[in-house]
Amino acid sequence: MPVSRVKLVTAVALAILLGAATFFTATWVARELRTSPDTATVAGGSVPEHVYNAPDTVPTTSTYGPVGAVSLVFAGNDVLTGLTGHLADPWIAVSSQTGDYRALSVPHRPAAAPGAMSVSADGTALAWGWAGGAVVYDAVEDETHPVTGFAEAPVVGAFSPSGERLAVFDGSLRVVDVRTQEVVATLRGVTERAARQAVWTTDGAALTYVDDGRLVTHEWRSDERADVPTQIPPDATLRWSPSGEQLAAMRMTRGVKVVDVFQVAEDGRLALTRTLRPEKHSMQRLLGFTSENSVSVTALRLDSGSIEQVFQVSTTDTSTPLPVMQLPGPGVNWAGSQTLAVAAKPLAHGSVAFEEPQWPWSDVSKLVVSAVFALFVLGLYLTRRAPRRMRRG
Repeated sequence: MPVSRVKLVTAVALAILLGAATFFTATWVARELRTSPDTATVAGGSVPEHVYNAPDTVPTTSTYGPVGAVSLVFAGNDVLTGLTGHLADPWIAVSSQTGDYRALSVPHRPAAAPGAMSVSADGTALAWGWAGGAVVYDAVEDETHPVTGFAEAPVVGAFSPSGERLAVFDGSLRVVDVRTQEVVATLRGVTERAARQAVWTTDGAALTYVDDGRLVTHEWRSDERADVPTQIPPDATLRWSPSGEQLAAMRMTRGVKVVDVFQVAEDGRLALTRTLRPEKHSMQRLLGFTSENSVSVTALRLDSGSIEQVFQVSTTDTSTPLPVMQLPGPGVNWAGSQTLAVAAKPLAHGSVAFEEPQWPWSDVSKLVVSAVFALFVLGLYLTRRAPRRMRRG
């Protein structure tokens, strides 16, 4: 017998409610299952053996909570949010504890560019500049702390080894206290080129850069400078060893990047001990020392195509570079080395074979599945057969 209009309207309304309930339940359950249970743990973090091209649906910090201490962060290009939204200037962080990925839903994210994002040595803090100042982001608590009062849009440099201070350039090189978000020192006479090159000494007492053929060690508390002659070019990438007894400098020579390793004397003078140019590898970026006897670099392994990897290169012999982390080929949300920032401590701890993340369904996909399920239930209701009435006697 035909279904009455009232029953049909009631059934359709219940089907819509069922679809909505299914959608919101699926969204809530997925969020609860994928939220990091302990993001405060920072000891023993490692970098992943393989970095994945993240799809356009990536867990975000606004939906799934903070990722905790990060091993690396890179700029993506397409992250969906909600049913119709996109995350402008997406940056994706990878946990050093679980290998989880999070797209950072935080204000004033920078556009993709080399050096646009800085990460502290332990991966618990990130920093970047924007037109209104600088931002320090707590990756464990998912909190942003603005730093204002700069003369112009600042360029954010490196965190000190302890993570307590941050170098920022706004026409002058300034030192920011990360805990209070206040400028605690201004270093005179530092150009933007030198500020972009500047790296902290191992004890965090000074910043080092090349200026007019001299290696400058500039103490931030006293604003005093000590310098020694050097052949390191002013556009080289500098990194100190953990003990402070060695300095590495990546430079370009005849179209090829090499790494010079210097022994540092007590008076600060440099003695070149080795130039690293591993065979069958095209080095791209110097990331830093992973021990007193090795440096980490991103490089192309030429005998297997242009797949970029992170390698450890010995500073004491000519042994084959040891692969640490493989970066994916170009694609959606590609973790190429251009914007890659790696936390020093997880890198020094080595790599771990984290499983590939279980990427969440997009809200559009969940909505479609919920609607199909509701229509299926509605169809069952409308096509069910009414029970026959039993005759008496």
